[in-house]
Amino acid sequence: MLGEITRYGLELMQRYPKDLLDVDHFTLSRHALPGAKFGWCVGHSHTHLAILGIHPKRNEILTCFTNLCNDDRFYLLEVDRNGETFSLKEVERKAFPDLARTRIPYKRVGKPSAFWLYNGDVRVGTCRLDFAGHKGGTPTYTATLQVMAGTRERDLVALEAWAAESVIETAGTLFSRTQYVWEDPMQLLHAA
Repeated sequence: MLGEITRYGLELMQRYPKDLLDVDHFTLSRHALPGAKFGWCVGHSHTHLAILGIHPKRNEILTCFTNLCNDDRFYLLEVDRNGETFSLKEVERKAFPDLARTRIPYKRVGKPSAFWLYNGDVRVGTCRLDFAGHKGGTPTYTATLQVMAGTRERDLVALEAWAAESVIETAGTLFSRTQYVWEDPMQLLHAA
């Protein structure tokens, strides 16, 4: 990624290096699992990284990135199925929004405040949202998450993403907070 920034003479590392070194690094360290795909936009003053194929809103955000700056560069970052290597492929600006059509196998069944998440026909886990009050004027929710035994890491990323998007939907604002509580998956065996 640094190579591409240097290749195009982008001033990101002089202006906002923490965007790449802290924010994008954090996202990749948590979500760059086997088979993961990301859309990446980088310019002189910003970098935006979105994981694809786990939630419609995460895919849709790519359509906004193409309107930020004329000098921006666009990429598809893919982690191989073994999670050992990755590829970074440059994508033309006009083709970048097409990545938003990446297939999403997940669906929510139930209300935003209490739902099961499925990967196809397979139950991944459940989420329950509880309002925790306003902290610093920001609506805050506790998302209690439980996963089915044997759930894959990618499914955990998806469950957390669906919980976060459900908080936004429930709160009616992007300016909300989510506290995550992961419960023992064995309790779900009795509910399944």
